[in-house]
Amino acid sequence: SDNGCAPYIGVKDLEAVGHYPSDSLRGYKSDAWEGGHRVPFLVRWPGMVEAGSTCDQLVHQADLMATLAGIFEVRLPDDTGEDSFDLMPLLKGAKETVRSHAVSAAISGLPAVRMGQWKFIPARGSGGWGKGGDQSQPLQLYDLSNDLGETRNLAAREPERITQIQDLFEEIIVRGRSTPGQRQSNDVRVRRYP
Repeated sequence: SDNGCAPYIGVKDLEAVGHYPSDSLRGYKSDAWEGGHRVPFLVRWPGMVEAGSTCDQLVHQADLMATLAGIFEVRLPDDTGEDSFDLMPLLKGAKETVRSHAVSAAISGLPAVRMGQWKFIPARGSGGWGKGGDQSQPLQLYDLSNDLGETRNLAAREPERITQIQDLFEEIIVRGRSTPGQRQSNDVRVRRYP
């Protein structure tokens, strides 16, 4: 799947009978929160991917392009797949990090920037159809390693980490890519937050 469950398909009815499509994640499709983007990624590849294995590394839907190019031994042009990392090492069971950061966006364009275990959302709320969130703080920062449900906003306690993530995000914007390679022009007008 490309996003979490769409809330307009009767989520309230599902939840009323004990089915929570986002499980313990906050939000649904359209939201910057984890329920809007974190979905299972299942791979079956006998002889290449160990059956029953799991991987807890950060991966992104964009990584499929570089991964498939690697599998088919196709060299991508420098201006193609600027945010795509090859996941083959992870598929083969490697434990080293392939991707240390990722950017997703809510339906409104509100970005969510992952840097390792940290997730930064430069606004209040979800940026999507989801409601709630800590409206007392203008920014959101979550430590997903021990708060996957995004219930404890640490933005007020971690200003240095916010600056670090904002600097990373600005570098990605300026370079027009998150992977190594030549600087690219952004193909849309970039809105910076906050």
